Amino acid sequence: MKTVLFLSDYENQIEFDAVFEQLISYDIKGVLAKPRDITIFYDSHKTEVLFLNQPLQPDLVIGYAFEGDLLPAIRLMEIFKSMGVQVINDGITLFNGQHKDVASAWLSSNPDIRHLPYLTLNNAPSEAKLNEIGFPVVVKPTNSSGGKGLMRFDNYQAFNQWYNENSTHAVHYYAQPYIPKLDNKDFRIVVVNYKACYAYQRTGYNDSWITNLCSNGSGVIFEVCDLSINLINMSEAAAKASSAPFCGVDIALDENNNPFIIEINTCPAIKISHYINGASDQVERAFASFINQQLTKVS
Repeated sequence: MKTVLFLSDYENQIEFDAVFEQLISYDIKGVLAKPRDITIFYDSHKTEVLFLNQPLQPDLVIGYAFEGDLLPAIRLMEIFKSMGVQVINDGITLFNGQHKDVASAWLSSNPDIRHLPYLTLNNAPSEAKLNEIGFPVVVKPTNSSGGKGLMRFDNYQAFNQWYNENSTHAVHYYAQPYIPKLDNKDFRIVVVNYKACYAYQRTGYNDSWITNLCSNGSGVIFEVCDLSINLINMSEAAAKASSAPFCGVDIALDENNNPFIIEINTCPAIKISHYINGASDQVERAFASFINQQLTKVS
């Protein structure tokens, strides 16, 4: 039996268990470990991996760490690479995906992707520069998830007041134009092995412009085959631009029916039924199949 190791935390155990259940049919064992629970022993003859002081020999490692676990996971993944172990969602992919300004740079570099202009806030921006972005502007943390910390400012005066009151922390934010979405809805398209495999439509609570399910947004399952080809192609291009074979792409249509990428999540929800009633297990099945394909290549 082969072993796949997910480096993450234990708060979302239900997400990984859903994949592990699917992996059983491929004779693959799934292990979830917090990076700080992994110990590496090295001498000139061998490298030994211990998980909670028990030997562990993963055949494949998948990075799913964020925030305080990210740097320890990156270090471990580099060590696993040195041992010849295949790594998916490696440190660069996770770092770029979780630092939205970097992710925006990669998305914007691809001519097949319509992404939004952005402005980092390392220094107080001039009114003229923000006008180039265009009001209203959305100010968001460079490192966050679930719609936390999003703010919208309709004019420079409102933005400038916020900046002056939060100048110490503003360096961790960046600004993008606010684009009204068609019917105030957007889509999360789950991409596996760079192919769109699942989608759901999101609507903000009480018609809010913030649609994240973690921010009380609601979701409705949407068949991928019912999406426009432009949405599918752009979401798959975003995954490739981000070197993220498994990711969630947030995408919307503007009021002229033209698609644009909001952002990409390199550690997306896996068990969609945990968030949306009636969702199938297609994502975890597709993820398990992808893992099996990768392990088959290795062997």
